[in-house]
Amino acid sequence: MKIRNGFVSNSSSSSFCIKLDNLTYSQVSNIENHIEAGEGFGIYGDNYDRWDICINRENNEITGFTIMDNFDMAKFLSCIGIPEGFIEWG
Repeated sequence: MKIRNGFVSNSSSSSFCIKLDNLTYSQVSNIENHIEAGEGFGIYGDNYDRWDICINRENNEITGFTIMDNFDMAKFLSCIGIPEGFIEWG
């Protein structure tokens, strides 16, 4: 029998960046509150699925990062009307 020592994970990380000039106030608010706003589109998650969202006005961008890619952010951003061409995925 083989025994594996160490950390094993089936999660994946993801990130995005969008220029604030391409967003409405409502879209920024929805991104900040994506878990709650996502329920209106049938996209569910909990605090473990929450993305880290940062608004950087100096660089004119909003960024998001997660190490547990369970909340479908791509679908959510589409649902709130953000064209795919405005999103830079990392």
